[in-house]
Amino acid sequence: MLLKNLNVFDVEAGVIRNNLDVLIENGILSDVGRIDEVDDQNLCQVECSGKFAIPGLFECHAHLVGLTAEKDEKKKQVLADFVRKGITQVRDVGGSLDRMEAMKDAVSSGKLPGPEIFYSGPMLEKGPPFWERHNEAFPGFTVAIDTKEDARRIMAELSECGASLVKTFNKFDVEVHRYLVDRAKDCGLPVTHDPGMPLFHSIPMDIGINSGVRCFEHGKSPWPLVLKDDLKLEHDRLLTSAADEETRRLFAVRVHRLSIESVSSARLGELIDIMLEKDVCICPTLHAFAAIAEHPAEEMGEGSKEVCRAMDEIGRHFTQEMGKRNVRILVGHDGANPEFTLNEMQLLKKCGLSESEIIKGATIYPAQWLGVEKKYGSILPGRKANILVLNQNPLEDIQNVRIPYLVTQNGKIVFKETNE
Repeated sequence: MLLKNLNVFDVEAGVIRNNLDVLIENGILSDVGRIDEVDDQNLCQVECSGKFAIPGLFECHAHLVGLTAEKDEKKKQVLADFVRKGITQVRDVGGSLDRMEAMKDAVSSGKLPGPEIFYSGPMLEKGPPFWERHNEAFPGFTVAIDTKEDARRIMAELSECGASLVKTFNKFDVEVHRYLVDRAKDCGLPVTHDPGMPLFHSIPMDIGINSGVRCFEHGKSPWPLVLKDDLKLEHDRLLTSAADEETRRLFAVRVHRLSIESVSSARLGELIDIMLEKDVCICPTLHAFAAIAEHPAEEMGEGSKEVCRAMDEIGRHFTQEMGKRNVRILVGHDGANPEFTLNEMQLLKKCGLSESEIIKGATIYPAQWLGVEKKYGSILPGRKANILVLNQNPLEDIQNVRIPYLVTQNGKIVFKETNE
């Protein structure tokens, strides 16, 4: 296939390169430039004058395992909708290992339409796991890691069953977590960490970074580290003492009500310095908290509503401040709805990120974090031919990613605009 006269987004420079041709052979981008003649009578040429091409997108915080319980038609519809919208890769950060392996294989073999899936398998946490109830419907959704032997065992299983990353969550023994991260490194698997609900984290971001974690989930993650002096002192005392749950809860209520006013800009700046030095990225999942915060108070209870509003506000604030300093921010929505991935991009724009940075956060940044940037995340020779061609310039308005003209996946057209 030859795509003619495209305006191509250069992920390294963050600019559009005008009027380029893109040659696809055997599902791979074989040439990008001015291609005047190709000696192939079977070549399909697609005129793309005035169109704009970006690499196929990553959804960076998905949970697809719920689709395995859906009827086949529903499952096919949702997975196909990802690629029709130009989301050709998904980073799944929590699901039953056997089910995720089976879904990935079904997509790879062509039995199911859908994006290529990079999965972590189970969420790993010190027992009893917070999400243990999900193991009833999806056995192995979360796995308790209480010892170094548990960590060694699960890493062997993840490696054997095709995982692309490791997801740790909430509470952990510090030494066990560090051991697990080391074993993941030995297996070539990057680790992402969700410190859990605010505000008392057993593996806060600084400890995680020191252990080798290079990605964190949810915009609220920095909160306990960046509290103002008086709050930080009280927080640390409650964390290290045998304070009862009610005392901790009341402290959290006060901090939630203060929201952004609880934050030390100096401490946040120091954390951002470390993130930049260590090349740490974050996936804020702004859409998830914005959607929860919109639920009526009578459905949630007033206390829960207040907490969700605070997490929504604080996540946006941290994202905005990190964006100003060029921390790598990934695009993910915390679910299995491709429309919400596009919503996340709009929310990142409202936080002040440029269109260029948002697109990088859904293309080259996740590819680099996963270690697959030689195959995904850019429109360059040798990469997989996963391309989203748009009718309008996405650097002028990120909403233009919602208007696809053409989507290719592995060199095949999976969507093309019609005038019917």
